[in-house]
Amino acid sequence: MTYLLDNNVIQYFLHARHETELAEAAKRCSLAVADEVRSELTQTPNTGKRACAWLDASPIIVLPIEVGSPEDATFTQLTPLTALKNHGEGASIALAAHRDDLVFVANDKNAMWRALAELHRPGERMIGVPVFLRRLRDAAGLSTDALDDVIACWNGKRPTWWADWRAALAPAQGT
Repeated sequence: MTYLLDNNVIQYFLHARHETELAEAAKRCSLAVADEVRSELTQTPNTGKRACAWLDASPIIVLPIEVGSPEDATFTQLTPLTALKNHGEGASIALAAHRDDLVFVANDKNAMWRALAELHRPGERMIGVPVFLRRLRDAAGLSTDALDDVIACWNGKRPTWWADWRAALAPAQGT
């Protein structure tokens, strides 16, 4: 299984200054982004240059959509040619819709609702940020500092299991 990250998921790690740890996690847990997400990263104010340099040096896989492929047909239907934003979301959903090995990780509610409608194949098809953080902790040893800092950047309501799970982990460094 490969976790296919939306732009905002990477932005949480960048803002929390834990992108190096995300890249390290990618050595133990397969992570990818759609090529369109990489393009969105380049255009992000304040973090664009740093994000692309980091991504290009990381083991995170960049997945293109081949012209004429089933993914391309879905992407074209999801993202009208006149739309200038959300191409990364559309590309990620199109890739995940046609590849059973991809689990889309997102936070944007519109993207998640769209993905729920599109990702019809059996199996886990999409997860949110807290579940992704928990899985990175379990699979790749994401530090408690990174958990705390990234979840602080996330703008959602913590799941019911978060506090108990987080309390059961070793304390963050320096505490």
